[in-house]
Amino acid sequence: MPKRVSIGLDIGSSAVRAAEVVMDGNRKTLRRFAQVGLPQGAVTEGEVQDQVIVTAALKRLWQQGGFSGRQVVIGLGSQRGMVRQVEMPPMPDGELRSALQFKIGEFLPIPVDQALVDFAPLPGGGAANGGGAANGGRRLLLVAAQREVVVDQVAAVEAAGLRVKAVDSSSLALLRAVAQPTGRSASGGQGGGLEAVVGIGAELITVAVRDDGVPRFVRTVALPGLPSRDGGGGALATVSLSGDRTRSEARTVSPTVLAAGAGVARLDGIVSEVRSSLEYLLSQSQTRHFEQVLLTGGGALLPGVPAALSKALGLPVGLAEMPLEVDKKALGLDDKALEEASSRWLTAVGLALWGTDAYGKPSLLPPEVSIRRRQRRVLAGGAVAVLVVAVGLGGVSMSRLHSADEISNQIRTATDEAVVLDQKIKGLGYVLKIPAEVQARRALAVTALAGDIDWTGLLGRLAAAMPSDVKPGTVTLAKAGDAATSGSALPPGTVVGSLTMNAVTTGGARAVAQFIDQVSTVKGLAALWVSSTTSTSGETAISATAQITAAAFSTRAQRLPGGNK
Repeated sequence: MPKRVSIGLDIGSSAVRAAEVVMDGNRKTLRRFAQVGLPQGAVTEGEVQDQVIVTAALKRLWQQGGFSGRQVVIGLGSQRGMVRQVEMPPMPDGELRSALQFKIGEFLPIPVDQALVDFAPLPGGGAANGGGAANGGRRLLLVAAQREVVVDQVAAVEAAGLRVKAVDSSSLALLRAVAQPTGRSASGGQGGGLEAVVGIGAELITVAVRDDGVPRFVRTVALPGLPSRDGGGGALATVSLSGDRTRSEARTVSPTVLAAGAGVARLDGIVSEVRSSLEYLLSQSQTRHFEQVLLTGGGALLPGVPAALSKALGLPVGLAEMPLEVDKKALGLDDKALEEASSRWLTAVGLALWGTDAYGKPSLLPPEVSIRRRQRRVLAGGAVAVLVVAVGLGGVSMSRLHSADEISNQIRTATDEAVVLDQKIKGLGYVLKIPAEVQARRALAVTALAGDIDWTGLLGRLAAAMPSDVKPGTVTLAKAGDAATSGSALPPGTVVGSLTMNAVTTGGARAVAQFIDQVSTVKGLAALWVSSTTSTSGETAISATAQITAAAFSTRAQRLPGGNK
């Protein structure tokens, strides 16, 4: 096979990272890696909030990174995206794509017309169509996301002069970049247990599970931050950018030592989220057991995290390793910098390896992006033709000028017209004052909207996430006293209120588990807790509480004229 180069671009909450991988047959080598930090709020929970800042960071990334091309595969790590295994009856791919548009309603609380969907047949099962299911149908890997999230991310990347080749799932990229246990491959065969790869970032935890190398389950949840050393950002973000922790320190420090540091405030949350995700998957399947848990991301370098997770889960927990060769000379990093970077480049590396899996190339690149590119190529060809004609006509026109006097008359006329236009422009000087007045009034409006929680939107997302066999009863929403003056300057994970609700279901424990799983993904909610369940006469009453975070603030201030979006 000819040698080819691929670049993966990971847009995270604390930094943008890119990795360039050279693939020569079965040999894969990491040749370039670079990262540029982002200010807090530019990217929130995997979603681009300030396109201008992200685009500027990407331009610096390419200036500093020395990458050989500008075509990239980007990753989507938002909670408004998902990856699932599904089984579908036999049907042509065209009909299958339409059917999957409605299938995502079971997993994502978004309208069908606002979703981007793609799929890939999973190997194994012996079906002739690739990806057999037990009922003779098709076993597929379904990838979907809300269109708005993808469009914003693609726009920020292309504004930096880069060309998006594909939009992959960051969780799939993470699995792709982590070395398989010896003797295992993405074959979908029988035998062995489950393996979990957990990415702990500045704002999100991603739990990706594979079964004999085939993606099985993905869950992304928000992780509220803590005050950092400089007063902004989260504790995990501080570790992610400081570079003062190594993989060896993370492995050797015990949870007891960690309890003396600032990281203890988030350790319980990390352990709880990972454990509940793994327990949920085991409760929904007949898989025998988990074999191991592998950690990556800046949060994985917090001292004692691997030991604490291993103790809580009763499983071997280690730091993820990349199966690629590393060109140390081309990277230009010393041994300590390489060790520190190895927990940050895995997602970008996995994106660069897009298309190397046995299950194909699922991508969420919006169709309109490809259409615009074709239109630009057509327009570029047309522009060349027009230029050729214009040059020819210009030569003819010059040859037919009657005299130098005619040219002089044209120049005098144009000068007179310019004088008249200049006078009109000076008469419109008052217009120049309007932008300043608009900005002043916008500032007043933004101040008035500080701490404005989008209650209607939050309730709408909660209702959309509610399982079909769970009927909500009373819902009580309360706003924290200090949230009224803080507004959007608060970190997205900051608690600004509380939610208490009651619900009833006839689905028993299964419905309760589905309620926890789906309501936990609602944007603006955190720390969902089912305080009690009571079963009587075939019904189960659910009492639950949750924290309302700054992610629930309304976007009315940002939508005012003069904002970033």
